[in-house]
Amino acid sequence: MDQDSHSPIDPPSAADREEWFLARLADDPLPNATLLDFLKTLPPAGETERADAWAELLEDTLVERGQNLAALSLLRVRSTWAAPGRDAAYWRARAMALLDSDHDRRALVSHAGFDATLPVAEGFRRLDFLLSLRPGMLCLDRTWGFGVVQRVDSFYGRVEIDFERKPDHFLALAYAAESLRLLPEDHLLARLYRRPEETIRLVSENPAEVARLALRSYGPLTPPQLQEILSPRLVAEAGWKKFWDTARAALKKDPLVDVPAKRSEPLRLRDKPAAFDAAWLAGLASERDLDRIASEVERYERERGTMEIPVGEEAAREVIAERLAFLVKGIGRARPDLEVIAVLAAEKLGIAPERIGAAGRVKEWLAEARYLEMVRDLPARVVPPFLDALERASAEGVRALWLNNPNRMGFTALAEALARLEAARWDGRCADALRELLAARKAEVEVLYWITRNMARLDGWDLATAPELMTQVLDQLAEDYSGERLKVKNQLRSRFEQKEWLQPMLAALDERKRREVLQRVKESPAWSALDRQSVMGKIVKMYPELEQVLSGAAPEKAAEAAPAAVTSWRTYRERQAQLEKLVREEIPRNSRDIATARAHGDLRENAEFKAAKEMQGILFRRRAEWEAMLQLVQPTDFRSPAGEGAGQGTAVRLRFADDREERYHILGEWDQDEALHIISSQTRMAQALQGRKAGETVKVPTASGEADCTLAEVGPLPDEVRAWIGGP
Repeated sequence: MDQDSHSPIDPPSAADREEWFLARLADDPLPNATLLDFLKTLPPAGETERADAWAELLEDTLVERGQNLAALSLLRVRSTWAAPGRDAAYWRARAMALLDSDHDRRALVSHAGFDATLPVAEGFRRLDFLLSLRPGMLCLDRTWGFGVVQRVDSFYGRVEIDFERKPDHFLALAYAAESLRLLPEDHLLARLYRRPEETIRLVSENPAEVARLALRSYGPLTPPQLQEILSPRLVAEAGWKKFWDTARAALKKDPLVDVPAKRSEPLRLRDKPAAFDAAWLAGLASERDLDRIASEVERYERERGTMEIPVGEEAAREVIAERLAFLVKGIGRARPDLEVIAVLAAEKLGIAPERIGAAGRVKEWLAEARYLEMVRDLPARVVPPFLDALERASAEGVRALWLNNPNRMGFTALAEALARLEAARWDGRCADALRELLAARKAEVEVLYWITRNMARLDGWDLATAPELMTQVLDQLAEDYSGERLKVKNQLRSRFEQKEWLQPMLAALDERKRREVLQRVKESPAWSALDRQSVMGKIVKMYPELEQVLSGAAPEKAAEAAPAAVTSWRTYRERQAQLEKLVREEIPRNSRDIATARAHGDLRENAEFKAAKEMQGILFRRRAEWEAMLQLVQPTDFRSPAGEGAGQGTAVRLRFADDREERYHILGEWDQDEALHIISSQTRMAQALQGRKAGETVKVPTASGEADCTLAEVGPLPDEVRAWIGGP
């Protein structure tokens, strides 16, 4: 409705209200807002019928004076106090009548959704939206993104919009009214469209203001959501970290921005500067949500040095101590992240652990079972202070924990622990622990990812050969993981997409091993189809002769130059049995699961169906990989050792300087048995001994690094090993 200066809305007495109202209808200009304010006071006083009757008089007056849109606004207000029996059809007819003289606008009413399925208020909202549409307006659609309105065609019931993703696109008016959002001129996308150079310049000059613009435009956003909005439209993906680090540092100093510690929580704009005042303290004292308590205590700990504390630090500390005690009691042992936050916050704020019910808690964390139970569930930002606390309590004890459990800590804790061990000059012990894992082929995805990120350690710490590392990496990529371990597996897989890692790794392999790597990538379940093609393309570009692997053919020269990979009949049959179980049991069981899930109904919302289909893909890819591996590797009984020196199918005896002796039986690709001293031909020990003859001095890997020894004997395999080869 048109705005006006308000006349007094309280007549001298209730008896004079009607006379006063009718007199105002004769005023020129008509005091629309004053009369509407007056009418709004009647329904709460139980005079809905009077309000409705007088509103109709005002509507008629507005129409007579040509103010049809003002009359329509009044009709919208009337619908909020409507008498029973007036449905959507009634309000649709009234709206049509008010716009009768304007055929284009009248046509819009039919697209506004006045029907029984929508609230009347929503029908009026959609009608207001359609009436406001004009060429040149900027808009946002959840499917097509940002766009500029070109033309509104009320005759055909559509609007033409030039979308970024689909130029010259037509939307039905009904759909537009439901889903389209008009952008104000101060919206981030509007600024970028109207003033592109100024907005782009702001990215480099004031990253924090760009983030504020996004928050004002879209509301609260987590950092990943903010990145999705800004990158790559405004911030290049390669420059995101620098942009965000700069913006976050400035936003943390802004009293009108709430910057949470967790990436999963949104940034928010505040109406007024935050302060740890009486209202904040009262809110914290009554807070019962455990996560919220932890978040507020962390914020207090983080910001107390830069924010005003009107209530005083002692008063704040008392309330915080009581809330932390409530938190510790509430979580028991179920939330390690909140437990660590509470205990460490109390320590930093000078609150005795006894006051929050956490006496001796850090000592409990040093017990291996409790440590491993906790460390995988800690968010990355909590891991460093957690490990700090353990080192302060018992440096020797926690370092022993780290060395004994590299596979069980999670990647963040593993990387942090290894860095601390090196800083404490325990790098020799680190090397021993990792070397032992790799030698036994027990290194899991976190350890392997750490090694691929720290390749200088592979040779510097004498951990393993490049072929052995590559084999174990590919083995781990074939494993099924979920949660955080799946993320680490994906990061390990991404190493194959990085030329600076892949090229030197492949260069360290012989031709047969490179062919095997390419074949395994080709059949691996670890990559999507497109990503697999990309990785194979990189490998073939570096070694064009491997292109034959992709077509299934093998060039004669390559076949002659590269000896066939072999393994014992025992392990070959074990792999065959695994494949047979997969084909005969696991894949059919999965097919039954799919059929059962399909019978439950709508497949779009059927979580069981989606999970079963995903597992089907994994099983099919695993079958293809195992079939390929069984084609690449041939079974043998090792009756005829290759060559005169040590190698596949031989028993060796080593003598060290201290007269200590060790025996090994070298077999094939997949063979290993600690009790019988059987090692694979791909291990570092077997590689070091390959082709060497009795009496030679050989440098071999040991638990404490490389050592010189004498190859005292090279001979045939003993009967117990031959029995093992034959298998059960």
